[in-house]
Amino acid sequence: MIRKTIITIYILALSISIHAKVETYKIACLNDYYPYSAVNSDNELEGILIDWWKVWAKKAGAEVIFVPTDIQGCVDKLQNNEVDIIAGLFFNEERASKFDFSDYILRMQAILFLKVDYKTNSLDELQCEIGVVKNDLAHLYLQEKYPQLNLLVFNSFSALRYSINKKDLSAFIYAFPNPINGLKGYDDPNGYYKYQTLFTNKLRPMVKKGNQEMLNIIISSTNDISNAELIKIAKKWKIFEENSNIKQITVLLGVLLLCIIALLYWFLIKQKRKNKELSELDYSTDWQVIIDKGENDSIEFKSSLRWDYRQDKPNKTLEQVIVKTISAFLNTEGGMLFIGVDDEGNTLGLDNDYSSFSKKNSDGFLLTLTNLINQNLGKSTHKFITVNIIAINDKDVCIVNIEKSDKPVFLGKNDKEEFYIRASASSQPMGLKDAYAYISSHWS
Repeated sequence: MIRKTIITIYILALSISIHAKVETYKIACLNDYYPYSAVNSDNELEGILIDWWKVWAKKAGAEVIFVPTDIQGCVDKLQNNEVDIIAGLFFNEERASKFDFSDYILRMQAILFLKVDYKTNSLDELQCEIGVVKNDLAHLYLQEKYPQLNLLVFNSFSALRYSINKKDLSAFIYAFPNPINGLKGYDDPNGYYKYQTLFTNKLRPMVKKGNQEMLNIIISSTNDISNAELIKIAKKWKIFEENSNIKQITVLLGVLLLCIIALLYWFLIKQKRKNKELSELDYSTDWQVIIDKGENDSIEFKSSLRWDYRQDKPNKTLEQVIVKTISAFLNTEGGMLFIGVDDEGNTLGLDNDYSSFSKKNSDGFLLTLTNLINQNLGKSTHKFITVNIIAINDKDVCIVNIEKSDKPVFLGKNDKEEFYIRASASSQPMGLKDAYAYISSHWS
């Protein structure tokens, strides 16, 4: 009896030990990219990305081992399976051909700084050397877009920063976090002024191509990180400082806003959902905050309705992308489609679309979009769709608010019907068999 009890306890302890096993992930990160990830004077890694991944590890119930290296070292180690994840690099087409990117951690601006006594009429006419880091996205960007410029290429970020501190450079490029509405970003480096933002991009975790399991783990635990935890990291590294004047104005506007909402509430609740051009949501929602969070299963950005930015002319085939996205939201749990905002969250506006209509204004846009929905999804779907055009950053943006449909919605295309759902922050087609199973469970 005693022996049997001991065996039972042993098996139970072994089971608990197996289930309590903690996964360990190796994460490659840059060793001198201050303030994002860098080795300090105590030979320890620190920075915004390091703190973010430590919080992520707690949410994932995992341990992380940081592997410091340079940009090429991160890429090589992931390619050779020496690490599981790259902590964060900028997206580009070459990297995307070999690796998969997760949702972004931080949105960045690549800024060209000039010495205070140096002036130029344009970037094309810049005669001095421009300091960049080898293989950084700014280095690749200038090589492609401005091959005539004279680049001074540094092997590391620390070497570039050393020259900046000594004021040896007439020009250089460094990436800074995007300032958030009502907040003040980093000051310009001493002795330099901000001349031009070359591009915006995002620091994203990377995994080896096809490693969907690792991507799912990253995304799942990322969603568990709270805003309070992110703000704590931001304040620690002084990504931004609150502007006290703006804060006071914001409080006053908030009080005024509450009064306006109270006065108009009785009128708003009587309006039909199709007439929400001036809804309560429009007053109280900071759309830029939503845009800054990026695309996900319930948010999608599209640059235009029909304007092709690559060909610089209208392209009606792009209209099908819009109705496909709307149908996917209808068939899943609903969501919001922003038209006039690109994949990186930059506000492009609708002026190019307007120019392609016979009625070259918002009325022409709304009429075209309504006809597209009628022809491809059916008029009955309008009861689940609300369309508003509002100003964001002084540019018109169309926000399509979509609710879950009460029945399956098929997209009519060339005498064929296609069925889409929303998954992995994109519109995914389903074959007949999968669609039937999905419909049976989703509308049961």
